[in-house]
Amino acid sequence: MAHTDAQSHWLMQGIPRWHQVLPICLGLLSYPYSMFVGLLGLLSLSIWQTLRSPKAIFFTLFNSGLIAIAVLMVISSSQAVYPGEAYLQLAHFLPFFWLWACLTVYLQQTLHPWAQIYRWTVVLVLAAVPINLVGIVEYLLKLAPNPALLPYFPLIDWLYLGDTDILRAYSLFDYPNTLASYLTLILGLNLGLVFLEGQETPWGRQSTLSLWLIRANVLLTLGCLFASGSRNGLLAAIALIVVSLLRMRTNRWVRLLGLAGLALIVVTTLSFGVAGRSVSWSWVTDDPRIQVWRLAWQMFLDEPILGQGLGNYKLLYNGEIPLYTYIAHAHNFWLTLAAEAGLIVTVLFTLAIGLICYRGCRALMSLKPAVSHHALLMGYCLAFLGIALFSLLDITYFEARVNAVTWLSLSVIAASPVLSQKINH
Repeated sequence: MAHTDAQSHWLMQGIPRWHQVLPICLGLLSYPYSMFVGLLGLLSLSIWQTLRSPKAIFFTLFNSGLIAIAVLMVISSSQAVYPGEAYLQLAHFLPFFWLWACLTVYLQQTLHPWAQIYRWTVVLVLAAVPINLVGIVEYLLKLAPNPALLPYFPLIDWLYLGDTDILRAYSLFDYPNTLASYLTLILGLNLGLVFLEGQETPWGRQSTLSLWLIRANVLLTLGCLFASGSRNGLLAAIALIVVSLLRMRTNRWVRLLGLAGLALIVVTTLSFGVAGRSVSWSWVTDDPRIQVWRLAWQMFLDEPILGQGLGNYKLLYNGEIPLYTYIAHAHNFWLTLAAEAGLIVTVLFTLAIGLICYRGCRALMSLKPAVSHHALLMGYCLAFLGIALFSLLDITYFEARVNAVTWLSLSVIAASPVLSQKINH
């Protein structure tokens, strides 16, 4: 009998104990260089879960439509103007489809999934605290008379990838907008943890230091978003705070924290711009994105079915927009996908992800009586909403950390209908 119980436990948890390994991987994922160790951990889980439940993985991918989308992407790449680049760009999609399926099945099969999701959230949020501090300090140093000294601080010389001539903060990322998109994800998760305050949770209690860091990190994230100079990142942050305040039950200090965050964004933006970048109506009317979108639309009309090929936008761009010799993408996920992969892939991808989110929202509504679970899932819904809003004006899925946390969030949302049924019954 004891042997049977041990075997059952092994089948549910696996070797190594993924509920202990995954939080470490996610913590390492947040930083340069160590993120490769975190990605290796996620890869190891995906291989283990595929060997353990190959049929479940296959049918999760098949039923979601992601296998069909993957096949169409490969066909599109074979017909691309520059097929080599298109095949290379598949790395930003196909492995993450697989990771999403593996994480979804893992959550549906593992013991105590909500406790694990909670730990994932806490680790990702706390790991973002140094990123925010580095970004804010970097911004303040760039305001100093000699910002060129910035890369020569201890440890910064090999971690820093930014440009000292630009006021915007890079923190530990290669570009301010990439930093902003990651922080948008973290802000959503952070808000979910904030709304857990005062609730009885079955997952244990955090230390006093962790609780204060979680609370303070909301304002730190907003401050680092401002330092990054990402105007669409701040717009997404405002939307997340407004949605969370409207949807979640809040006590007075949480409401005050949310209102303080909104006031911080509005006052600093209107008074000082965003990291040296002005905010005015001309941002809407004269922004080069409008011309970038027109070019993407023309590329789509030239090849509407299979597209020009993933990653081919930047190679086909010939300086059509004055003062811009190079533009990497169409600064809108859907326009980029339509121009590069075609109409069928864009429609199917949107429908597939939309259906996952719809089912997740239904699960979220069913969890309202379970307040702590509702708040936790709400954090992942806010995170995915944030990155979706960000993708309306920019694209950062080329960064593995952003991509991994995005698909992790979607896996929690995808698994939530099954997980919520177990709670409600």
